[in-house]
Amino acid sequence: MTLFAKSPNHLLEQTSPYLKQHLYNQVRWYPWGKEAFLKAKKEHKPIFLSIGYSTCHWCEVMNKESFENPHIASLINRYFVPILVDKEQMPDIDSYYQNIYKKIYRKKGGWPLTIMMSENKEPFFIGKYIPSIDSYGVLGLNHLLPIYGKAYRDKKGLIDKKIAFFKKVIAKSENNQTVSKNDTIDILYKEFDKEYGGFGKKKKYPQSAKLNLIYDIYLLKGDKKAKEIFFKTLTSMAKGSIYDQIDGGFFRYTSDRAWKSPHFEKMLYTTAELLPLYLKAYHLKNDKIYKSVVIKSIELFDTHFKTKEGLYFSASSADSNGIEGGYYLYRYNKALKTLTKHGIPKKEALATLKYLDIEKDGNYDSEYALARITSNKKPKNFDKSLNLLKKTRDKREFPFIDKKIITSWNAMMIKAKLQASLINKTYKKEAIKSLKALLKLMQDGKKLYHQTLYGTKPKHKGLLEDYTYLIDTLLEAYRQTFDKTYLINANQLANIAIQKFYTKGVWYLNEIKTIKADTDDFYYTSAKSIMIKDLLNLSLLKESLRFREIAKKSLQNSYQNPAYSPQIADDALMLKYGILVLKSSKTNLLKFADNISNLPYPFLLQKAINDKNFLLCGYDSCFVYGDFEKIKKYFKIK
Repeated sequence: MTLFAKSPNHLLEQTSPYLKQHLYNQVRWYPWGKEAFLKAKKEHKPIFLSIGYSTCHWCEVMNKESFENPHIASLINRYFVPILVDKEQMPDIDSYYQNIYKKIYRKKGGWPLTIMMSENKEPFFIGKYIPSIDSYGVLGLNHLLPIYGKAYRDKKGLIDKKIAFFKKVIAKSENNQTVSKNDTIDILYKEFDKEYGGFGKKKKYPQSAKLNLIYDIYLLKGDKKAKEIFFKTLTSMAKGSIYDQIDGGFFRYTSDRAWKSPHFEKMLYTTAELLPLYLKAYHLKNDKIYKSVVIKSIELFDTHFKTKEGLYFSASSADSNGIEGGYYLYRYNKALKTLTKHGIPKKEALATLKYLDIEKDGNYDSEYALARITSNKKPKNFDKSLNLLKKTRDKREFPFIDKKIITSWNAMMIKAKLQASLINKTYKKEAIKSLKALLKLMQDGKKLYHQTLYGTKPKHKGLLEDYTYLIDTLLEAYRQTFDKTYLINANQLANIAIQKFYTKGVWYLNEIKTIKADTDDFYYTSAKSIMIKDLLNLSLLKESLRFREIAKKSLQNSYQNPAYSPQIADDALMLKYGILVLKSSKTNLLKFADNISNLPYPFLLQKAINDKNFLLCGYDSCFVYGDFEKIKKYFKIK
């Protein structure tokens, strides 16, 4: 039975779309903050913490099964002080508890994340999605809540033992883990799925940071294994169902190893981190499939996710009209009828549906099919057929879009679009407009904000990830335009970030320095790893020994396992092989932009100076001077 409360709970003043979705739950939710913690201490009640986000399918399942269920809600309210957190609004809080889950279970967590903890915020239970009633051998909330609630009240000694166990596990440092002495590429090749690409044999995430590291290794060493992993994975994803063949853009992950069964959420960060990799693949191989991925994906996000100012919304839901993936699926007969009705000969229509694996008995379930590419040869009139299938979708309700503007994720997408200007010059102008809009909204002098709901004034303080990704994008904007204001701003933000988030070799996710930054790049590249890269690049562009020393110390204090922290491994390669900077006049650098992009070195910066010739420099000296032919000769390009 599902009932809604007649009056709102304690989330009324919140702007988060996720928290608003739970406003009329019968669970008397509080936002994360002093009011909830004071209530827990005053009433000596444990805390029930749930972390999720608005476009999360299983968060919505748990909401309908449990939080809208009068019986489960009454149990939560009776025994606990319930707190709800939007992980996109508070990624620092989410990261802290995800790390606890990972240490307890020795595997990654996810969402929704469910934590029970003492009135002093000491965890004694952690899980992910929990059913409302017992199922598949798992205790449901109907049993778990009274068990732990009564134990906290009547058998505190048992809870104290649980708390002590959690504290012991949490205290274990990731740096104590044994790191393989094998070569980086051998470690990653061991994880590589040689049949389908990607990493692992079960659920597949893109893991862009690993692919970026592998690309850099390929450029540096010409390693054949690196080449195989890079192109096999990108091609498999581009042809698979993790990529939306009709509209473009990537889903967050697939539940199988063959990229066939996606979880239908589209997160801004997923596509934003993949686009530069497809640009690199296209640059090396000139295969149109890579170029198409970039163009279609940008078109999707510009059409459905971009505001009139040029800012980007955070994500779209998996569900449409209550059906998971409903917007994206096709029935064979209806698809065939649509194509033939609009002038596609039946033979060509059948060939198109076969090419896209849209079959009579479905490929997603017994009735529905999800498009993926099954061969290398496109049927006749394919583009027209694809457009007709797209128009079929346009009549459906587009999935819910979370209209949060997140600084770090916007920075990622803007950087990707700047880099994509190599294949479409208009992207640069559009990306610069977006960057200016982001700075106008989220930067107030020396203050940076993390996120805000579109149309509202930001008030959440910037986190480490916002500074790192914005610096990264400002450096890309400088490289594309040689406008010094971008370099000056990046330098200023780096200094502020050090002041706010860094102490004696340790980086923190938040200003109050309560949550240490890790280097886990699984979902998207970690803030700490990007900050080290930022500082290494700025140390050369701004000739700052201080930045270089902080970066080196940060790297020494990081867990260096390429399977877990590929960007850290890439940062280490930057130091080992050396960052180079190509200097010349702004006119020269813009004129030779395409030629410079062909230089086969992954750690090459550019800086505008008052000189008609080119200089190639490292940290200590400049060692090539002359026209561009001399630069090409150094890199052994004919």
